[in-house]
Amino acid sequence: MLYDCHSHIDLINENEVEQILENSKKEGVKEIISCATSFYSNEKILALSKKYPQIKTALGLYPLNIIELNEEELKRAFDFFRKNIKKAIAIGEVGLDFKYSTKKEEQEKQTRIFSKFIELSKEFNKPLIIHSRYAQRQVVEILKEKKAEKVLLHSFTESKKLMKQASDLGYYISCGIKTLTDENIQKNLKEFPLKQLLFETDSPIIFNNEKAHPKKIKLIAEKVAELKGISFKEVEEQQEKNYSKLF
Repeated sequence: MLYDCHSHIDLINENEVEQILENSKKEGVKEIISCATSFYSNEKILALSKKYPQIKTALGLYPLNIIELNEEELKRAFDFFRKNIKKAIAIGEVGLDFKYSTKKEEQEKQTRIFSKFIELSKEFNKPLIIHSRYAQRQVVEILKEKKAEKVLLHSFTESKKLMKQASDLGYYISCGIKTLTDENIQKNLKEFPLKQLLFETDSPIIFNNEKAHPKKIKLIAEKVAELKGISFKEVEEQQEKNYSKLF
């Protein structure tokens, strides 16, 4: 079986969800982790996962959303996380985004809240699903400093050097739709250990003018098998092991 380790099912029209899940099942996708971004999305994903067992919940706050929340709202969010953490398979989508947060005070706020999520992860033994746009080096440094134990670095495939650092620290990375076309990512994945690799679609985000959907996990798995010169079955079996070990 296959797994989509990073998606946003809450952003899909609810009348389309059932068909999307059915299509992904036909392509061998057993479970789909839907990552929260806003406070509202946490509530919606919990409701979706209750209705559809194929959907698994990751609770969290997108780093750019954190900037918009005051301290009282953040406290309320973390109270909510603690109350509902047992219903979640992971904590995500959390981390840093320094592309759009360029002010020092915004970056410091993101870093402070990211550290709180790491502590939450350790306290409840839940893996982190991490966003790190324009802040990959900083994210790895913080994870190392805070002794994070269970880590999945989302879309962490563009720097061979940082991928090696993540691998050496025992972290997992996930590769997505860009794996199908991006030659640099393909080159990096050839050398990255399969035992620390997971797959994602980030659906319903648009790639190459087309919405990503969880059923495309199979295409990603097939491409990784091609890049590594091994069978699809080998990739599929290792995915099952990786997913079971992390989640």
